[in-house]
Amino acid sequence: MGSFYTEVIPLSKFLKGTLFYLPLFLAGGLIYNLIECLYRGYTHISMFFAGGLCLALIALIDHRLPSIRFIPKVLLSALSITAIEFIFGIFLNVIGNLSVWDYSSNPYNLYGQICLLSFFYWVALSVPSILISRVYRRAFKSFFEERDPVI
Repeated sequence: MGSFYTEVIPLSKFLKGTLFYLPLFLAGGLIYNLIECLYRGYTHISMFFAGGLCLALIALIDHRLPSIRFIPKVLLSALSITAIEFIFGIFLNVIGNLSVWDYSSNPYNLYGQICLLSFFYWVALSVPSILISRVYRRAFKSFFEERDPVI
């Protein structure tokens, strides 16, 4: 059995990481829902979770891969969003039969869940997402100076 410190410190690190990424998750969910409502006129609650996961993951990518230049980081972020969209699409649209979206009429689509056009949208959205995560990290840097947030 480990000492008090070896058992509590990892939990503390996890909680600190959760506290750091939770506001980004909530902001990402809200912002994505607003964008989708403006673009399509409606949204689905699941998109809140997808958008939140995307912004939190983009912030994690930006922080954990500091040696990667901005443009490759944007492309990696867009690929990550596309992967999240595909996973959500398989569960919601294919398995769950909810028909939240359908790209099957778009060229270069995969099972109607992702397509090349949406990837380019994600590239465009990745730029402000990375910048938002950087502003957020700088604003709360003093809170996390002692220990880096890790999930």
